[in-house]
Amino acid sequence: MSNNTARINNENTLTLNNNINNPFELWNDETKSKLISFLTNNSIEELRHWFSNKTLNQYYQIKKLSLENIDLKKLLPAWLLADIELLGTASSPVFSVMSPVSPLLLNHNMSVAEAVSHVKSMNKDLNAKAAMIVDQYGRYYALLELHMLLQHNEDRLLADIALQVEPCHVGEDQEYAVSQLQKSNSEYLPIVDIRGHPVGLFQWQQASQVMQVELTEDVNLQMGIQSSLDEPSYLDMSVIDHVRKRIIWVLGLAAIGIFSGMIIQSYDDAIAALTILALYMPMIADTGGNAGSQSATVIVRSLALGELKVKNWLTVVWKELKIASLIGLALAVASFIKVEFLSGSAILPDNITLTLLGSAIALALFLQVLTATVIGATLPLIAKSCRLDPAVVASPAITTFVDITGLLIYFYITTTLLGI
Repeated sequence: MSNNTARINNENTLTLNNNINNPFELWNDETKSKLISFLTNNSIEELRHWFSNKTLNQYYQIKKLSLENIDLKKLLPAWLLADIELLGTASSPVFSVMSPVSPLLLNHNMSVAEAVSHVKSMNKDLNAKAAMIVDQYGRYYALLELHMLLQHNEDRLLADIALQVEPCHVGEDQEYAVSQLQKSNSEYLPIVDIRGHPVGLFQWQQASQVMQVELTEDVNLQMGIQSSLDEPSYLDMSVIDHVRKRIIWVLGLAAIGIFSGMIIQSYDDAIAALTILALYMPMIADTGGNAGSQSATVIVRSLALGELKVKNWLTVVWKELKIASLIGLALAVASFIKVEFLSGSAILPDNITLTLLGSAIALALFLQVLTATVIGATLPLIAKSCRLDPAVVASPAITTFVDITGLLIYFYITTTLLGI
């Protein structure tokens, strides 16, 4: 390589190293041209050495150029390639919602005075409100919110005043990162690569965007509506598109709902013998649907916030059974009172009294609340264990299944106890 070529490459390297931390949109044409020249005029060994000091952010900034005839992955160190492969298989990694700008880094053995001097020497447009503290090997050590520099003596070491916030890997799911941020004692969650080196900070502004998207998806899924992240707003979407999003669940649940009709038909004789049974069918079905939906909503929320794990299923079932027992008992008493004191005009066979009828309906309602609550609590856990979003257990689906089980319980209990 000639001296002139080496000088040009050194100049290109210096320019690239000074500009590569900028977002891709801020690169000028000259920087882009020098990057292409640098990648095409250097040997593979030299390029591998250059990439060994680059971060994930910097790699993806370079990749945006869509360079032809250059296979960037062949030039990458093993650690960087491993992170890229992990990100390629992740469905919604936290890295995808982070800013491409590299974080402010400070060494753990710096004093407060040295840190202040370093921050002041940075670009005047620096908007960072927090820095990531690194050790002598460049690995993440702790987190420092910059306002803390004003609260300590100048000779204090950063290692002594920094916050010990557990970092999160770039490939972790966005929802997991949100839950980790909620558990931390800071407004920032450090994000690191596979080596433990800093990549960026996950902030509450980004977390709120993730939660808004996830909430929209969960609401749509719980109501049996197909959803996608890039779909237009409600008013911009055509009627046909709305129908296409909703009709699958509606048709599927309508087909399953046929079983409800079959159950009712199989007990035609019991209804004909005691028509008052038909009066309480809607109450049984609606109560079960409400109980199941409430239970499912609570469990889905707890799973999303990281308060529950699938391994806690036995604890969940036991707790929901106790909750359902108290709710079911209260509803059973209320239904018994209603039958006993407000159904006196009903025509009953000689062998059936209002007290017996009220007891049968109360027992059926109690058992319906118990089964519906357990179904609503366990289905999200089953979905989670199958690596599905717990929200896919849609409220309409729970209601439909609970209706079927409720009718079976209702007619079996009443016909057995009343002898019809």
